[in-house]
Amino acid sequence: MNQLLPRSLLGRIARGAGRRVHDWTDEFAVRRSLRSAGLRRARSIKSWTSPRELNALYGLALACSDGAQILEIGSHLGASTCYLTAGAAHRRGTVTCIDTWQNDAMPDGTQDMYEQFLKNVEPVRERLRLIRRPVQEVTPHDLGESFDLIFLDADHAYEATLRDFQLAERVAKPSGIIAFHDNAEFEGVARAIGTILAGGQWVVAGAVQNLLWIKRAKWLTPPA
Repeated sequence: MNQLLPRSLLGRIARGAGRRVHDWTDEFAVRRSLRSAGLRRARSIKSWTSPRELNALYGLALACSDGAQILEIGSHLGASTCYLTAGAAHRRGTVTCIDTWQNDAMPDGTQDMYEQFLKNVEPVRERLRLIRRPVQEVTPHDLGESFDLIFLDADHAYEATLRDFQLAERVAKPSGIIAFHDNAEFEGVARAIGTILAGGQWVVAGAVQNLLWIKRAKWLTPPA
């Protein structure tokens, strides 16, 4: 006997199909932007950041205002750098990267990754400012900018994540976004985010898989 599907189930199916189309459209747009920036090979760069998370970083960069300034703390081999820069390119923006490129916080041990990083980001090198120093040695004065978007993906220990956030907080614009990677897999990152949110000055603005980003609470953000 034929029976119509319940209206609630039809709604869930339609919403699911809509999300799949939206995801596909986003993926298509991201690939096109990577190609136009000369970053066709960015998707093959070894990374602990998933394709959906990389697409989200691209979207966050794309959502910035014209002339956007983006800061990345922990760049590794440059996969996330490429996606951030591809998004920033639409806003005539630039990306500042802080890293030692010595593989310090990675499980496979110390090794020099700098030349491979440079090779991976070569097509967008003119949009990058590279600071090859431990982040604890970098001050707001060294950066000399305030940033629309800051991505933290360096040492995932609790104290180190808080330290990186404290630098990010000092250089973030009032409406700036701070994103954390590995919040769902590393206790130190999760605890640090909990401490930050408990202060009441920052709130969760969004999340995709193992990527979470925050913004200042409305009562701290001046009207646009």
